[in-house]
Amino acid sequence: AEVDLLWVDKSGKEDWIEMGGCGMVDPNVFDAVGIDSEKYTGWAFGFGVERLAMRKYGITDIRLLFENDLRFLDQF
Repeated sequence: AEVDLLWVDKSGKEDWIEMGGCGMVDPNVFDAVGIDSEKYTGWAFGFGVERLAMRKYGITDIRLLFENDLRFLDQF
């Protein structure tokens, strides 16, 4: 699953962008930390600003933000 946000650019064009992922916590995660997965369940949510940065700076490939290439990152 994902959380989406309606993006409207300066020209008024609308587009949906993914802002984060979400889903059920795997029972093995609970088991690994000693929590009874038969008794408890959970949701996980992760939000990031990467997609907003992509829109603001015209970045077309999200991987560029995570490759740690200083020639790219130093532009910001």
